[in-house]
Amino acid sequence: MKKVLVMLALALGLNASASHLLGGMVGVFQTNQDSTTVGVWLVSDAQGLPMPSSITVEKWEMNSVGWYVQNGTVTLTQATTSTFQGQVLTNYASSYLDLDSNKYRFIYKNCCWGIINNSNNSFNSEFVISADYWHIPYNSTPYAREPFLINQQVGTRNTMTPVWGFLSFLVNPDTWDAVQLTQTDLFAGYANGVFVPQNYTQLSMHVDNDSVSWVPATVGRYATGFEIKDMRNGQVIGIQRAQWTFLVVTSTIGIKENIADCNMQYQVYDWYGRLVGTSLEGLKGLYVIRYENGTAEKVLIQ
Repeated sequence: MKKVLVMLALALGLNASASHLLGGMVGVFQTNQDSTTVGVWLVSDAQGLPMPSSITVEKWEMNSVGWYVQNGTVTLTQATTSTFQGQVLTNYASSYLDLDSNKYRFIYKNCCWGIINNSNNSFNSEFVISADYWHIPYNSTPYAREPFLINQQVGTRNTMTPVWGFLSFLVNPDTWDAVQLTQTDLFAGYANGVFVPQNYTQLSMHVDNDSVSWVPATVGRYATGFEIKDMRNGQVIGIQRAQWTFLVVTSTIGIKENIADCNMQYQVYDWYGRLVGTSLEGLKGLYVIRYENGTAEKVLIQ
C-alpha cells in the first residue's frame, strides 16, 4: 500500500530537463513508528519536457561517529501535477518506509540550474534540496500548504505573509514542536557531507516566521535558499533545505497566485502584508486576498 504525501494543497509539476527547475522541497511524514513516507515537490517552467513518472532520492543515515553515510536510494512516484503562476509543480511520494531509530538525510539532486541572474556558476551547479529527519515518535517535517509566490514585481516590496498559521504558506503538522524559517545558501552540490554554495550574490530579503519580503531592483530570475529547522524541547529534530527561484517581472497585476472560489471566506492584506479586514468594500489600491482554503490572489481595486 502506498501512502501519498500531499505536500501542497495546490498541486503544481516538474520537467525532466534540469535546466528548467525553479524550486522545490523535501518532506518526511510519519503515520506511526513503522510507517514513514518521503515526499518531494518540484517547480519548473512550462517550456520543459513532460514530468517523469518517478524520481530517486538519496537516503543517508548517521553512523556511530556522527557522519551521514549513504545507504541506499528511495523511489518516489508522481502523485499530482497542475499549474501555478504560469509554472508547473509536481508532487512525488514514496511507498511506506520502515526506518530505524536514527537520524536520516534525504537528498534530491538534478543537474543543472538554468540562467540565474545572481549566480556566476548556475549552469555548472546541481539543483539540491534535502531534509534531515530524526526518526523519533510523532515526528513529521513541516510542509507547504501552497508554494511561495513565484512572480515578483520589480521596484516594489513584495511580501508573503503569514508564513505560518491561519491561511499560511507553510504548515507545522506537529504543533507541539517549534519551527524556524531562515534564508540560506543557493547550492551548487553536495560533497563530503557538505552542501556546497554557488558563487552567487545573496538576495537582500527579510525572512522570518512572520513574513518573507523583498524589493527586487531589476527584472530577471533570482534564486535563494530557505531553511526550516524543526525543534522539540530546544533540540533540533529536523532540517529542511529548500531552493527557490523568483521571476521578477514589470508588473504582477492580473497574475493570480491561486485559483480560488470567491464565495469562500477570506482575509484581505495590504501590499506590506498587514491584515486589513475580511471585506473589499470601500478599499482602493493593490491588495492580497487569502481564502479559507489557503489559496490567494492579488487584486487591484480602482
